[in-house]
Amino acid sequence: MSEQEGTTFVQWRERAQNEVADDRPQMRMLMIVAAAVVVAGIVIGSIVLMLS
Repeated sequence: MSEQEGTTFVQWRERAQNEVADDRPQMRMLMIVAAAVVVAGIVIGSIVLMLS
């Protein structure tokens, strides 16, 4: 496939990022918060397991 056919990966990625940033800023914040909660849970769980 040549670069003239369809869109390149870089163009597709930029378009996807723009759509997420423009259309759903709440969804992006929700995903960041969810990731933080998961990381905090893993850290707290590992501390509890090490102390027990």
